[in-house]
Amino acid sequence: MNILQRINQIRELPALPEIMLRVQALVNSEEGSAATLARIIEQDPSLTAKILKVANSSYFGSVNQRISSLRLALARIGFNEVRNIVTAMSLIKQFSRNSNLLDYKVFWRHSLTAAYLNQKIAGRARPAISPEQLQHCFIAGLLHDVGILVYDQFFHKEFEGIISHAIQGEKSFLAAETSIAGKETHPTVGAALLEIWKIDVQVISGVRFHHQGWEKAPELHRVIAGATRVSEYILCNCALGSFEGTIQRIDKEVTDFFGISADVEADLFAAAEAQVDMSDLVGAMSVAGDGQLRRI
Repeated sequence: MNILQRINQIRELPALPEIMLRVQALVNSEEGSAATLARIIEQDPSLTAKILKVANSSYFGSVNQRISSLRLALARIGFNEVRNIVTAMSLIKQFSRNSNLLDYKVFWRHSLTAAYLNQKIAGRARPAISPEQLQHCFIAGLLHDVGILVYDQFFHKEFEGIISHAIQGEKSFLAAETSIAGKETHPTVGAALLEIWKIDVQVISGVRFHHQGWEKAPELHRVIAGATRVSEYILCNCALGSFEGTIQRIDKEVTDFFGISADVEADLFAAAEAQVDMSDLVGAMSVAGDGQLRRI
């Protein structure tokens, strides 16, 4: 039985966090209000504390304007950014644990930067995409490498074999993965998990095709697939890959579509990193991997 077949039989496979789904639905609805959103978030004390901390950070406020009301915090931060924080924090809590192979803080910093970077890249598309599609881009960036977590947490022996093959053969992780797992690479495994979760098909395309040419994605999904591909290219070549090594080249067609040059890459990367630092979600992780895995 192959990996994809075995995924469906994992009893302890994490589910999508309910609070994330409720916040997503509320923000996307026309009836959403700060009062209703606050009531949902207040059910999770740690999430409430995180939103208040962000609202009182130098990014949004000042030491002379501290607030302790969640409703005021939501107004200060904005619905969309609150949704991003809730989405990221919920998934990070759901999927983080100790590992002898994978440093989870490094992993989630890579993934969270990709989420913000995805939105910034996709925001350059013309014609402009919808706010809902921009949110899909955030989730695709956040989850683009979730297949690596599935390998580490549920197929650890196979994961160790891929890492060993990469180190011994002095190959990139992706090349070793292809050699050992064939078509069951982390983008495919991650997409399979998202299908089980019934995530939007555009997000699934972003995850499935982030290491392939965007022309392989369905035409309606190419903006999100292309943005996720460019995000991975920028991050891996800015030494913020989870451990996948550098990406030597990317299709000029996709970088031209988004108007990406070397200068633009640097500016987008800096802006995405600033948002990650502002949220401090990775620093707040209570569980982090102990792995000392080097970039390969």
